[in-house]
Amino acid sequence: MFENAANSVEKNDPKATNLELAARGQAFSSFRRNFDYLSKNNSPSTWKRDNLHNINVEDLLIACGLTEEEANEGVEDEISQVYKQNHWASEMGGKKIGTDGGKFAVDTIQGMDLFDLVLKSVNSSIEARAKVNVKCRWTNGDTYVTEAFTDEREQPFFRVEKTLDFSESVGIGDNLVMTVKSYLSLDHKETVSSKEVYFRTYNIENGQESVLSTVQQRVPGCIANVAIRTVLIPKGSDSYQVLIDGMADAILSRGLVALLQSTLSSLEARDVLSVQPSTVTDRLRLRNVLTSGRNDGLASVLTIVQRQMKGLLDIAVDDAGTTIDEEVVADSKDEGKTKPTVAMLLSGGVDSSVALNMLVRQGYDVTAFYLKIWLEDELAHLGQCPWEDDWRVSTQVCEQAGVPLEAISLQEEYKEQVLSYTINEAKNGRTPNPDIMCNSRVKFGCFYDAISTRDFDYVATGHYAQLVDKKTSEGVVKRLLRAPDPVKDQSYFLAALTQEQLNRVLFPIGHLEKFEVRELAKEFDLPNKNRPDSQGLCFLGKVRFDDFLANYLGTDPGDIIDAETQEIIGRHNGIWFHTVGQRKGIGKVLFPKATSRGPWYVVAKDTSKRFIIASNQYDKEKFDSTRKEFFVEDMKWITNEPPTDNCSAAHLSMKIRHGPTIVKGTIQLQGQGKTTVGKVILDEKDGGLAPGQFVAFYDGLECLGSAVISERHWLNFLESGDHQ
Repeated sequence: MFENAANSVEKNDPKATNLELAARGQAFSSFRRNFDYLSKNNSPSTWKRDNLHNINVEDLLIACGLTEEEANEGVEDEISQVYKQNHWASEMGGKKIGTDGGKFAVDTIQGMDLFDLVLKSVNSSIEARAKVNVKCRWTNGDTYVTEAFTDEREQPFFRVEKTLDFSESVGIGDNLVMTVKSYLSLDHKETVSSKEVYFRTYNIENGQESVLSTVQQRVPGCIANVAIRTVLIPKGSDSYQVLIDGMADAILSRGLVALLQSTLSSLEARDVLSVQPSTVTDRLRLRNVLTSGRNDGLASVLTIVQRQMKGLLDIAVDDAGTTIDEEVVADSKDEGKTKPTVAMLLSGGVDSSVALNMLVRQGYDVTAFYLKIWLEDELAHLGQCPWEDDWRVSTQVCEQAGVPLEAISLQEEYKEQVLSYTINEAKNGRTPNPDIMCNSRVKFGCFYDAISTRDFDYVATGHYAQLVDKKTSEGVVKRLLRAPDPVKDQSYFLAALTQEQLNRVLFPIGHLEKFEVRELAKEFDLPNKNRPDSQGLCFLGKVRFDDFLANYLGTDPGDIIDAETQEIIGRHNGIWFHTVGQRKGIGKVLFPKATSRGPWYVVAKDTSKRFIIASNQYDKEKFDSTRKEFFVEDMKWITNEPPTDNCSAAHLSMKIRHGPTIVKGTIQLQGQGKTTVGKVILDEKDGGLAPGQFVAFYDGLECLGSAVISERHWLNFLESGDHQ
């Protein structure tokens, strides 16, 4: 069968073969969409309803017009359905459906489907008024929705949502269950909902052994993030069909998993176990087509499948009391069952808690770490420090997930690496960014050092950002991408990280939007599922930043100068309490006469004279250059390669601060060699460009690196006399 598989994918040249693999990857569905798991082998999937797990089905049937007796029969009815995917169908069972690819032809081979039963019950009252149409589509990623409409209503009167997930509560089949949630909303009546649970039967005949299955397990050694699960279906005495399923975050990797899936499903379990993983790419004639990393990755996939099979067969031996394959069992015991290890940074918030639970479900061996960097000793008098509450919540999350939790105190390191930087920058009139420094120096710096002897494979966080691999002439490098949620995207805070720091990082929720993370928190029933998001700087908790600065720097009053008239219009308490572009908060330190001529904006600081320079004409042309042009220093490029050489300019997207706002501009590198300075000219004016502020550079979704706005921005403004 390897020969047939190789013939099916091999093309005239490597590029064409890769395109064929990519096409298979594009069509490949993870287990969460495999309602028709067996139909790929011309054997449709059969699902049977588990009536013990019905919720409110009787109420829904009564609401659609059935008598209590009829509804009770509907609840107790044994229902079996067959699913087969039909990519080209425009109609299904006389029902109109949407145009989204991957529709399912569904035959109810025993009993009556709840959807058909409801339509049959309400049709008599609806058909006289309007025609009923049915549409199907994927929504929210992996939820298959079927909706019934009438010509009279824009909203569906009946909606069914089908999802696949693992559950041990059913205890039948492969623990992958189909949850069916139905919502009925007839005219002038409250919406009635119900829930059904189906399990996949795999058409096992009476007397045969049970289906054996594993959970998903991440595959180490792959360039992409790949996770695999194995299902063994009994086909006779000591005979099993092998089905593999999984997920991958790269199209080509999904294509390779799809190819291996179709190949192994046609082999006996014994034959699959006899294949040497190192030879699989040769047998598929892909050795010279794939990169060395993908060759190794495909071998690793088969290695994991064989380990999972050996574990399952070992269990089968114990249950049956007979030996299926003594050598296989011995090998399984000798090899052991190892999982990739992850050090998970847990804060007690929803994001990192969901990330931890995702890793556990993906088969990682997770150890959670809480970083104690709160400055409760120094700042206890300023407000309540939340670290004890965070630790309590983190403990609850880990106890629920069955994950060990450790606390690591990095307070001294934080003081040296981040706190001192923040105070010095503020004292010198610059605008610090402690969160960026915390990531580059502590979370992905000092923490690495603290666990260096523990030999973890990966370090994971709850950041909203994505990582992909990029092949270069010097090897594979990590590319940092923005998250799909523009508001929560945290690539700006990670823009100063290096290749060495990103090389073993996982961002489990980086591909999700915030509402999806909240939904997962509820689905996982996390103890902190309703906890609000934290606000402010990572080490301050509920302490105001101004109070923090006052505690360390005190006050140092100076004049506030009108940029137009040079008139003294107020007295500030310290230049560190204000930043360029600031409007909110400056009014309270202005003289009453000046306040009436506002609004006022901070346009510059003169640290040598302790002046804050403000203007109530910030939108005038004279400030255009100070709001569009600036110099940057300490440039860092994530892939170690700048987007342009020193002789040309590059037009890029940029973030001047954290948030969804992206601006465009041109950067010109200055100096020779690997320069760290440059000049930026924005296409449009910015609200405020402050020295010390970080700028993150982007090419599309990819974050290329970062730089810091330098004092030259102020000096040019002050020396030009534009404020006079």
